[in-house]
Amino acid sequence: MIKKVFNINCTLWLRRHIICRAWPEINDLMKNPFKNTSFLFGVTKNKNLPEDAGIEILLSGRSNAGKSSALNALTDNKKLARISKTPGRTTEINFFEVENGFKLLDLPGYGFAKSGHSRKKDWGPLLGEYFENRKALRAVLVFMDVRHPLKPIDLEMFELCESFDVAYVAVLTKSDKVSKNILMKTIQQVSRTTNAHEILAISSSKETGFDKLRKVLIGFKDG
Repeated sequence: MIKKVFNINCTLWLRRHIICRAWPEINDLMKNPFKNTSFLFGVTKNKNLPEDAGIEILLSGRSNAGKSSALNALTDNKKLARISKTPGRTTEINFFEVENGFKLLDLPGYGFAKSGHSRKKDWGPLLGEYFENRKALRAVLVFMDVRHPLKPIDLEMFELCESFDVAYVAVLTKSDKVSKNILMKTIQQVSRTTNAHEILAISSSKETGFDKLRKVLIGFKDG
């Protein structure tokens, strides 16, 4: 009887202490399910793509649209995506794992400076094959500087998504740089011009708009 009581008390003690130690991490994940997102690898050729399974969401945008800063703010990890002083340096499609079976794919920034066209030749064919054949592709986020939205290269990405019947979200970055009036007018302009699944406004420096962005991403995962 004494041994049984001792075992019960010991079990309760272990459970209590294990839960207490794990609670901060559990609480963080409840607040931000993207908290444990980690970098997996970069890909430059179609033959190097991982198994076509689970759910993948592409992150795209012009090289100076603030995409890397947004990814870091989304995950509460300032070191996750490298923020280069020279936009457009990344030429790989980088895979980030949010959780098992759920990945974010960071595309090379497009349409920047003189190197844009030459680099697009490198990863452009890979992107075309990816859209055509990838069953895991669920949606695309198109990041645009709220002060310079709807550039021709952005419209090309929208058209690519629509041609393959892939949902896309227009994400207006640096929303703190404009007035609320201009922001609303820009959102209306994007709404009139595109068939975006959602139009969101975020600010990485002010960390605003990311709760909504996380909900939209989780919606694609669960949907």
